[in-house]
Amino acid sequence: MTGTGTGTHAGSFGGTGTAPAASTGTAPAAAGAVEERLGDPFDDTNPYGFRAVLAADEAGRTPPGGDILTSLGLAGEPPASEALWHVLRALHRRSPRAAAGHPPTGAAADVVRLGATAGALDSALRITLRHLRARRLYGAAAIDIPYLRALLAGAYADLLLSETLTVLAVRGGDPRPALFLGPRVLQGALDRLSVVMGSRFYLREGEHAVFQALLGQAQRVLFAPGGPARPAAPVTPDALLATPEAAELCDPRLLAAAPGRRLLTSASRRVPQPAGPAAEGLHAQLGDRYDAGLSFGLTGHPVPDRP
Repeated sequence: MTGTGTGTHAGSFGGTGTAPAASTGTAPAAAGAVEERLGDPFDDTNPYGFRAVLAADEAGRTPPGGDILTSLGLAGEPPASEALWHVLRALHRRSPRAAAGHPPTGAAADVVRLGATAGALDSALRITLRHLRARRLYGAAAIDIPYLRALLAGAYADLLLSETLTVLAVRGGDPRPALFLGPRVLQGALDRLSVVMGSRFYLREGEHAVFQALLGQAQRVLFAPGGPARPAAPVTPDALLATPEAAELCDPRLLAAAPGRRLLTSASRRVPQPAGPAAEGLHAQLGDRYDAGLSFGLTGHPVPDRP
C-alpha cells in the first residue's frame, strides 16, 4: 500500500515497506528536524543526549532540548495541531520534562500533550531491545526467549495503538479513548518493559540508566494533577478503531494484538500479550525499524540513534 509518506508501515507482517504516513504535509519532516538537532541520544558527548538528560533529572533541573523548538521556529504551532504532536513526540523521545515549557491546554490540546508521551515509550523500547540483544540468559540470547519477545511485541503494539488513538482524535474523532485509555496504555507498556529490564532498571549508570528517568517523567505527564476528568461511563476504543480512518493509519491486526485494548475488559491487571503470527510479525518489524534507524511510531521516520 503506497501513500503520502515513506517508511516502514505498521500494517505489514512482512517487515519493511512503503505506506501512508500518519500525517499529511510537513509534520513528520518537522519531527525529523527536531530529531536531527537533538542528535544521537546514546552519544555521551551530546549535550542533548541521555547522559545529559539523566544528569539534569538527578539535579532536579529541566533537561536540555526545549529551546530547540523555538530555534527551529516550531514553538508557535497551534496547541491542538497534529504538527505540534509530532514535534513534541520527538522531544518526549529524549525527555518528557524537556517539553515542560510547551504545555498546551484544553481538551483537544490535552490529546496532543498526553499523546506526545509515546516518544518516551519509543525510547524505552529502543533501550530494552538493545539490552536484550546484548544479554544472555540460561545460555541463550535473551532476545530469543519467547516470553520476552512477546513483551516487546506487546509494548510495540501498544505504542501503535496510542498513536492511532491520538491521531484520530486530533483529526476530529472521539477524543475520549486518547484522553482516558491512552495514558493507561502507555504506562502499562512502560511498566512491562521495566520488568524486562530487570535489575538494569534500577541502575543509574551506563546507557540503560535513563530508562528509570524516562518512566518517571512520562508518568508525571500522563497522570499530572488537574488532568482530564474521568468520564462517567467506561470508554472503549473499539468503535473508533473499526473505522476506515483507523485502518489507514495502522493494520487492524496489529491494533487487535495490543494488550492495551484489553485494559478495560480484563478482570486482572495482567493482560494477554501478542502470540503467534501477530507477535512474530510485530517483533520482526520492531527489529527491522531498529536496524534501519527508524522511529517505532506510525510514520517510521529516521532517527539519529546509533544501532
